[in-house]
Amino acid sequence: MALLFLLARRVWNYRLRYISLANDYFPLWLLLGIVCSGLCLRYFDKTEISQVKIYLMGLTHFAPVSAAGINGLFFVHLTLVCVLLMYFPFSKLAHMPGVFFSPTRNMANNSRRIRHINPWNPPKQYFTYPEYEDAYRDAMAEAGLPLEKQPEKAAE
Repeated sequence: MALLFLLARRVWNYRLRYISLANDYFPLWLLLGIVCSGLCLRYFDKTEISQVKIYLMGLTHFAPVSAAGINGLFFVHLTLVCVLLMYFPFSKLAHMPGVFFSPTRNMANNSRRIRHINPWNPPKQYFTYPEYEDAYRDAMAEAGLPLEKQPEKAAE
């Protein structure tokens, strides 16, 4: 139901449809295909689970057996699942686990009481503009940059 809602929202909402690309629709259709084929296998066009288990165990042990007696819809379902597994690492779906690593989940929620300073950032040396100009005055004068204090002339 949620997949249908997401697809309908993407199709009927003008703003969302405008920014949608093919790689936004593909995972929705793929997941819908997996769900629909799984529901059909479970409720309408049943397949023999023991035959499926024998077939899959043969594949995992590199000793394939005949697929006789297994519904063709099962292979459609299996193919769609394999496509999803291949597509997943290269898709936007791979960003999903990142929610568990976001700072809002892992940090204490006391930012108004305590100032959190990043412990792995090294301390930096900051220059005021007069210090910066003192350090680089000659180079700035050669480049023709405006200076607040002109460099001292060398004795001739």
